[in-house]
Amino acid sequence: MRESRYNVWVRRPDAAYVFNSRSGAMLRIPAEHHKAYHAFMAGDTGAPCPPSLLANLIAGLMIVRDDADELQSLAKRYHASRNTTRNFALTVVTSLGCNFSCPYCFEEKHPSLLDGDVEAHILKVLDAQLPHIDSFHVTWFGGEPLVGKKSLLRLSDAFIRRCDEAGVHYDASIVTNGYLLDEATCRELATRRVTSVQVGIDGPPAVHNQMRPLSNGRGSFHTILTNLRMAVDQLNVTVRVNIDGGNASRVEELFQLLAKEGFGGKLTVYPGQIVGVQQNVRAPSASYRGGCFSKAEFAHEERRFLDLAAQYGLAKPRLPSPTGAPCTAVRVNELVVGSRGELYKCWDSVGDQNEVIGDIRDHASPNGRLAKWLSYDPFQNEECRGCIALPVCMGGCAHHAFDKLLHENRCGTFRHTFQEQVSRFVDFAEQERLSGLMSIAALSRTVETAEAPELPTEPFRATV
Repeated sequence: MRESRYNVWVRRPDAAYVFNSRSGAMLRIPAEHHKAYHAFMAGDTGAPCPPSLLANLIAGLMIVRDDADELQSLAKRYHASRNTTRNFALTVVTSLGCNFSCPYCFEEKHPSLLDGDVEAHILKVLDAQLPHIDSFHVTWFGGEPLVGKKSLLRLSDAFIRRCDEAGVHYDASIVTNGYLLDEATCRELATRRVTSVQVGIDGPPAVHNQMRPLSNGRGSFHTILTNLRMAVDQLNVTVRVNIDGGNASRVEELFQLLAKEGFGGKLTVYPGQIVGVQQNVRAPSASYRGGCFSKAEFAHEERRFLDLAAQYGLAKPRLPSPTGAPCTAVRVNELVVGSRGELYKCWDSVGDQNEVIGDIRDHASPNGRLAKWLSYDPFQNEECRGCIALPVCMGGCAHHAFDKLLHENRCGTFRHTFQEQVSRFVDFAEQERLSGLMSIAALSRTVETAEAPELPTEPFRATV
């Protein structure tokens, strides 16, 4: 037996913790057992290492067989996830028009709305999928998707009816600027099985209104805040705060305001990295000069951001979960449908005619651009193959990987700050455990993967 290459250790005076990024499990090992474990792994077969400890380490993939090929197991997971046809997902752009004029937006906007012909072809595609799938997920996207709310509601009703009749699970999410998310709209979304909402707020009022103004130049902050007061009672709301060198130092002012409004424990915030994407030269991002962070810089800003957010009850320390193929762009049975019926593979491609892979009216006949997405393979990259973050990243953002200027931004932040992230999570876990709010066992998790024989059949226990 040997230790997994994907272990991250954190040591405290009374215990050691080990997180395995391949299984997503964490184990707390009392100090005396940790010493015995190291003696055992060093070859001292007489060391009194508790059998239950070894069993849990094996169950959590923290120790593996000497001949275990962990990379091969991850590759198997990746390709099984990429190629599954049991799940179907669409990102639907109801409108590429927008009521905002954000200077860093990666989309070239035009005032198009999804029309009846495109809606009908979307339903034809779903009807062909229904006999073969277990679940169907939709992400409503834009532009601003609520500009095209009529199409959103019509399609939602049709999706629900068809999926219920076929015995297929259906749910949806929405990415919105929040300005049109009034009380009536919240109710309409909730009844259409929209289970999560992402809203963008980029700082306190003065900062946000500069970075996310209405298309007429006026501020949007206070309308969004009013809408959030109602939204949190009906929907699972996440606030994305897009940051760069211009506003990162102002995020605590936003947290103070949200906490004062009573949002602590009712919504969560997380940072988004602003990237100067230049593939579409007509998009605002191509000329944005806001002091964008590199991924390594952003990783450290993220830690500061989340530490501050936790102080105001707007975030909790968490660790990334193991994944398969990480996004729509590289999964076989997922598509992005533009507001004119054009098809893409990546959210970041929306509005860029050079990235169109086909049309919903003839979706079974994509052009040659599809091949680059479905051939993206992080296991062909030596840097990815040797990275401790591979199980939770799986190559990250293919869109950035294809761009020589943005190649480093393909990665998630765990690559850069994995030790800090696990340490912070351990400190939070210990505080919760000692206060009686959470047992250590509740902190662990396992994942379903293509390597089922190696995983425990019951929830992994995180204490011995």
